[in-house]
Amino acid sequence: MPGPKGILPSGKARGLGVGCAVLALFCALLWGFPGAFNRLELSLSDLRFRMAARPPAHQDIVFVDIDDDSVRRFGKWPLARSVHAKVLDILTDCGVSLVAYDIVFHGPSSGPLSGGNGPAEDAALEAAIARNGHVVLPVGVGLVSEPEVVRLTPEADDMPLLPSLLPPGPMRVTDLLQAERTFLPLARLSRQAIGLGHVAATPDDDGVFRRMPLYVGYHGQLLPSLALTAVLRHLGATAAARPGTLDITWPDGPTGGGSISVPTDPQGLLPVNLAAPWGNGFWHLSYAELLEASADPARLAFLRQGLKGKIALVGLAASGTTDIKATPLSAAEPLATLHANLMSMLLNKSFLRIAPAWQSAALTVGFLALLTLLFLRLPIRTFLPVSLGVAALCPAAVLGIYAASGLALNLTASTLACAVFVLGLLADGLARTARDSARQKRMLEAYFSPSIARQILDSGTDIMEGRGVDLSILFSDIAGFTNLSDHMEPAEVQRFLGEYLEEMTACVFRHNGAVDKFMGDGIMAFFGYPEAPGVDSVENARRSAVAAVSAAVDMQAALKRLNARWRSQGRNEIRIRIGVNTGHCVVGDMGSKTRREFTLLGRNVNLAQRLESNAPKGGVLLSARTAALVQDHFNLNEHAQIKAKGFDQEVEVCSVRLPETEE
Repeated sequence: MPGPKGILPSGKARGLGVGCAVLALFCALLWGFPGAFNRLELSLSDLRFRMAARPPAHQDIVFVDIDDDSVRRFGKWPLARSVHAKVLDILTDCGVSLVAYDIVFHGPSSGPLSGGNGPAEDAALEAAIARNGHVVLPVGVGLVSEPEVVRLTPEADDMPLLPSLLPPGPMRVTDLLQAERTFLPLARLSRQAIGLGHVAATPDDDGVFRRMPLYVGYHGQLLPSLALTAVLRHLGATAAARPGTLDITWPDGPTGGGSISVPTDPQGLLPVNLAAPWGNGFWHLSYAELLEASADPARLAFLRQGLKGKIALVGLAASGTTDIKATPLSAAEPLATLHANLMSMLLNKSFLRIAPAWQSAALTVGFLALLTLLFLRLPIRTFLPVSLGVAALCPAAVLGIYAASGLALNLTASTLACAVFVLGLLADGLARTARDSARQKRMLEAYFSPSIARQILDSGTDIMEGRGVDLSILFSDIAGFTNLSDHMEPAEVQRFLGEYLEEMTACVFRHNGAVDKFMGDGIMAFFGYPEAPGVDSVENARRSAVAAVSAAVDMQAALKRLNARWRSQGRNEIRIRIGVNTGHCVVGDMGSKTRREFTLLGRNVNLAQRLESNAPKGGVLLSARTAALVQDHFNLNEHAQIKAKGFDQEVEVCSVRLPETEE
């Protein structure tokens, strides 16, 4: 029964309480064990990443790989710097716009590959860099997140980096990852380069490389990544940093003017939107191929046409080297792919953005609010499929937002929060439904036989709704019970009626009847409701009549057995009268707001009661219609006429010839 307006029904309020409690427990686990959820989020983010459409690999970027064939051709790693010089001269001849190295040429040449002529090796590479005039060299850095390592006074070894540093603008450099130590290229090589950039990559907790710092803190300035320096030099652009964004602008030129706003997180990290697994998407050349092509004019002409104006990224791709790591698209590929894809992202403006926590929380709260509204408005049977669908919409929405805008909302927390909230609501709702079903079953079994009760529950029939049905009504009463009970103790009366009504109820249930009510020592029962599936009203009336009369005969036989037992115990014996009528009745939940009862109403109910009061002691009296319906199943006496109270005309009746009368 609905409560006062504005107040939640107690069941719904309890369900929301359970859902909120489960949600609070999940939030506590999320706060207490962030590492476990973070690893799950990383795995799901990789799945989301692979499902989304890949951005195109920018056509201006070409890989120049030092692969296994190249290493075998020139001995072993590291290669002599004169080999690098030869390849660089070929790239210069082909008209590349810029050459970026993912190899740190740290310190002077030494070792057997230099042939004892280290200075000449260094001079050869220095001259090749000078001839090209558009080389960007890498800087190895050791990164930490402690702001106290910030140094504001450059040291002598840092001087080659100064032209490549970016001013911090309004950004707090201490919020960034800091370059604690650096591994610079040989000074004579750095002097010939047009820029330097760091090549630090930061793995996530599971060891997979998904992000790169676009810049890091260095002497209170910003040290750009190799990819950023290469793009700035390629476009002739300038960069201005502000919290969470790097603005890149360039004037009109061969590629046209323009601007890029690059989103970063507070530490300057940027998720890399990989265009394709290693070997796909970008054009790959190797040292060995370039050196072979230099001796073939036709192949060299082809390379000149393809490489003109391109950014050539030279990286180590040989197997067994430390530069082979896991990425979202592959369990093992050279880390040079991060630099190339970061360049491609900048040029294509195909950025991924990690959403701040409040945006993920806002999405989650929106779905939780929708689930709460549905829970309050819908019955639990409807809420079950709808809530599961809404919960599934949460990860679908996260994936859709990611595919449309590149905004990466937290998939794990949002999905699990909705899931556990729904499970909490459903657990309480289903438990409440189970309790209601058990209560309804107990109520039905108080009226109906267990088989009919199961039929009602399975069919979902609302037996409380008022309906007109052709069925049979049975009334029974103990003859002279009032006088008998006057000579019995109350406890004995209670025990006596309990034994008697238990036996009579069993007879009714055996014949699929329902007990409407007990009236002291009297019983009102009915047969034929609910109707059997597929049975019309005529057949239902016939079946109900046969069942009712069968139950009446069974009741008289059961009483005979009861009397025999009571006789042996020295207790009183009784006789009962039974009346059965078949006709149209209204069946359903009747009464007032404060007192209701499932019962039957109508003239035919009254007639059945009059038949019982006119039945002989120990006999069964039937109406004419009931007799006509059961005449092929029972031995009946001759029809007679009786005067029934409340009926103007005499009523035609017929009694059943019970087995004991035939003895």
